[in-house]
Amino acid sequence: MAEFVGIDPRGAHELIRRMEAGKAYVSATRPGLETAIAEAEQDWAGRQGTTALHRAWVLFHDSQQDLRWRIDTIEQLVPVRERGMLSATFPFTAEHEARLAAESAAHAILAAEREGEREGGDVAAAVAAVEGEVRDPAYATALLSTLGIETFTRLLEGHGGPLAQAYASAERTGRLGDAWHELVATAPAGALTALVTGAEQSGTVLNRVATTLLNRPQDTGWSPGDLLRPYAGNPLAFQQLLAEHPREARALLSAATADPAAAQALATALHEALKPGVGADGLRERAWATVIGTPGGRTAAEGG
Repeated sequence: MAEFVGIDPRGAHELIRRMEAGKAYVSATRPGLETAIAEAEQDWAGRQGTTALHRAWVLFHDSQQDLRWRIDTIEQLVPVRERGMLSATFPFTAEHEARLAAESAAHAILAAEREGEREGGDVAAAVAAVEGEVRDPAYATALLSTLGIETFTRLLEGHGGPLAQAYASAERTGRLGDAWHELVATAPAGALTALVTGAEQSGTVLNRVATTLLNRPQDTGWSPGDLLRPYAGNPLAFQQLLAEHPREARALLSAATADPAAAQALATALHEALKPGVGADGLRERAWATVIGTPGGRTAAEGG
């Protein structure tokens, strides 16, 4: 059941901080109250003892959890560059509802894969069915967790869009465990390119994928355009790659200048990452140094 939500993330974060202070006060007060009750014994006039304090703590805690989920979800549904009140229609009315739906959807995908062609299992349809929900980070995280890393990686190549978006939603909101970050180091090139071309990933993920692929010189399962097109939409990440990973960046630029199909993506990515005002001045200067030091780099940069 969908729900229309309006929320100011900055104000909600401030409310979360205030509730955390309230929890700290309740936690600090409770031991003293318990001691006073124990000392008073039958003379204690209260009825519920510390129960009310515990309930207040739980109220704060549960409200914080719900607010965090709502903030994370709305920032996946609308551009986070906007400030003030954001509004969107949520796929689910509560985090637990999103998790349950995701687990059900993941089991449907797993069942379709098991059935395969033998019994007409339609994996594509089962994956496509989650497309409208994967921007909810709680849903995305539960979906990935139920599928498991091995199945997720295997399905990425053929069904990248919704699954790549699920990864992006969970990763951007800090819900992925270490193993999910580490899959980048071992996943095949086709899965990695599907991950970054199927959805807008964070700069951290883009650079992990890029450095991984660029350090596999014998791997021909990807093209320069596979990386440069996502970078065209994330100039700060590309600037960071150029500045902080010069060896890998030069390998990418050299491969791209030799590939006519990557020309437009290369020009756009360079233009967006190196134009004045983008990123920190020092980082941008180091990025320029990498480009100029690449064979053909000056021409490519000027063309951007």
